[in-house]
Amino acid sequence: MNPINDGAVLPILHLNGYKISNPTVLARIEHEELEQFLRGCGWTPHFVEGDDPEKMHQLMATTLETAIEDIRQIQNEARKKNDASRPRWPMIVLRSPKG
Repeated sequence: MNPINDGAVLPILHLNGYKISNPTVLARIEHEELEQFLRGCGWTPHFVEGDDPEKMHQLMATTLETAIEDIRQIQNEARKKNDASRPRWPMIVLRSPKG
């Protein structure tokens, strides 16, 4: 994506630790390794983790605001400097219990 004239997508990777028979591969990876993997893919991961719905709601809202602000900053800087190089876009990793 060109940060000067393209829009942006904010990916949300939901890892709830389960699938039909076993957890997914990414759900089994430790936090640090998953963060390094996603950074290696060119993303800046923001983690939302927990099991209390009220706290998770607030954390998710705060994280969404942060990620959207990051996107706006990337686009504004790219447009100001006319720099179409590939930025490290934000993404959200949501870890929650199944159900």
